[in-house]
Amino acid sequence: MSNTIGLDIGVGSIKLVSISKGSNGGMVLDAVGETKTPMVDWIKEDKTGKPLKEVANAIKILLADLKIKPTQAVTSLPEDEVVSRLIRLPPLKESEVRDALKFEAETFVPYPLDQVSIDYEVLDQDESGRLTIFAIAARNELINAYVKLFKILGIDLLALESPAIAMRRVVVESVSSTAGMLLVDLGEKYSDIVGINSGKVYFTRAMSVGGESLTRAISINLGLDMASAEEYKKAYGLKEIQLEGKIKNAITPVFSSMAEEIRRGLASFREEQNKAADLLVLSGGGANLPGLAEELTKIIGIEVHVIQPFIKMDTTKIVLPLDLNTEGCRFSLAVGLSYRGII
Repeated sequence: MSNTIGLDIGVGSIKLVSISKGSNGGMVLDAVGETKTPMVDWIKEDKTGKPLKEVANAIKILLADLKIKPTQAVTSLPEDEVVSRLIRLPPLKESEVRDALKFEAETFVPYPLDQVSIDYEVLDQDESGRLTIFAIAARNELINAYVKLFKILGIDLLALESPAIAMRRVVVESVSSTAGMLLVDLGEKYSDIVGINSGKVYFTRAMSVGGESLTRAISINLGLDMASAEEYKKAYGLKEIQLEGKIKNAITPVFSSMAEEIRRGLASFREEQNKAADLLVLSGGGANLPGLAEELTKIIGIEVHVIQPFIKMDTTKIVLPLDLNTEGCRFSLAVGLSYRGII
C-alpha cells in the first residue's frame, strides 16, 4: 500500500488515486474514489478560512470512506492559473539557469515576479550545450492556498504540479507510444491542450470549453433542466442517428469551437516541432462523449485515442467503486499525479 495519493481537486469533483509498485514491477491500484467539490471558488479564501476547511473536510470524509491514511500527497494547480513557456537558452550551468529564467520570465509572466514561483524542466540539450526548457510559473497566493489546505489535512504536500506534467506520465505509461501527440484533457468547465513529443511536454494551452458548455447548449436548445441535459449528453452525444440528431445539432456549435481550438493546437505542434502530430489523445470526463472520437477523426484527419489510465494496472486488490472501462478516463490527472516518484 502506497503512503502517497494523487489528488485532483477539480471544479466539480475531487478525485483520488493511490498506486504502488507490485513485486513484479507492475502498477497496483490501492485506492480510487471521488467526492463532490463543496465550493467552486475555495482557492479565493475569505478571512474565516471556511472554504479551505470545507474542502479539507470533504477530502477527510473521502479518505475515511476509502479506509486509507496517506502521509503524502501530490496535487496540481488549475492549468488556467499556470503560465508556461518553451524557452531556449545558451549553454549554462545548472546554477545559472534560474537566473536566466527570471530574466526570460519578464517577457511572459503577467504578474510581478516577486509574487510568483517559477519552476522548469530541461527537455533537451543539443551537442553544443544549448538548452530547451519548459518553464512554468504560478502566483504565490495560489500556491499558499494549497499549502494551507494540506496543513489542515495533516498530510505532507510532496509536490504541486502543472496538470500538463502529470498528464504526460499517464500518456507515456498508457498509450505506449513515443510519437508526437496532442493531448486534450476535457474538464467540466475548462479543457487543456498539451503538446507532447518523445514523452516530453512542449507546450500547453487552456481552452474555455468543457463538458458544462455542451450540457448548457442542450439545456438551452431543447428547453431541458441541466440535470436532464447532462443525461441526454452522456447517452447520445454526437450520434446523429439518436433522437433524430437533436442532441448532436444542439451541441455542434460548441463542438465546432472545440475542434477549432484543437486545430490551433495541432498547428502549434507543427510549428514548434517541425512535424505534424501523429496522434490525438483524449482524456478527462468529456472524453467518453458518444461519437466524439469518431467526429474528431473525421474532421481533423488523424488517429484519435481515448486514454485508459488503468489499463496496465493490477486492479484486483480492491473492490472498485466504478467501472474503470467507462469512467477511468475521468481519473487520468489523479493517476498522473499518483505516478510521481513511481515511474
